[in-house]
Amino acid sequence: MEKQTSKKKVRIYGAGGHSQVIKEVLLMNNYIVTETFDDKPEGVHYASKNVAIGARKDLSAFPHEGDPVIIAVGINSERAEIAQFLKSTYEKAIHESAIISNTSKIGEGTVVFAGAIIQPNTTIGKHVIINTGASVDHDNIIGDYAHISPKAALCGHVEVGEGSHVGVGAVVIPKVKIGKWCTIGAGTIVIKDIPDYATVVGNPGKIIKTKKPV
Repeated sequence: MEKQTSKKKVRIYGAGGHSQVIKEVLLMNNYIVTETFDDKPEGVHYASKNVAIGARKDLSAFPHEGDPVIIAVGINSERAEIAQFLKSTYEKAIHESAIISNTSKIGEGTVVFAGAIIQPNTTIGKHVIINTGASVDHDNIIGDYAHISPKAALCGHVEVGEGSHVGVGAVVIPKVKIGKWCTIGAGTIVIKDIPDYATVVGNPGKIIKTKKPV
């Protein structure tokens, strides 16, 4: 008789389209999603079912203890905010087709989607999104709450600061440092260091604005 593998349990915070991708990865990895939360249950993705109210309305009433959580929110600043007020443990979600070096490190709450590649000696922070088909080469440092979008390519020794978003198909050449809470536009080619809070677009990438720190 075939031995039954016990399923792991996890909760999802966030019920938009991004959560659907995370849920599929979790189910593929033999998880059971026991609860789904969202701060606006009336506006969730049509495929999300039985969504409970999140913690913002009443932090003390939220069930912080229990199965580990993945924050399934695509906006970096919101994901960071939620991580600050939840008092829960966190799980990772890594697609079975992702290629990840044994010498790389991935922080809690981080998700790695289908076809992504993470090469040796790279460090990925907490609650990061490594999206579909993204390429993160050797010796990269990716800060907490960052998002590396589909098909983005980071060459060796690249640093991406906390909360920064590298857009779809962007390319970052070796040894470039991107500051915290930056936005790198889709298809941008980054060839030099980028300061904190900058928005960069084009080929070669140019700063078009700088956000003020909140």
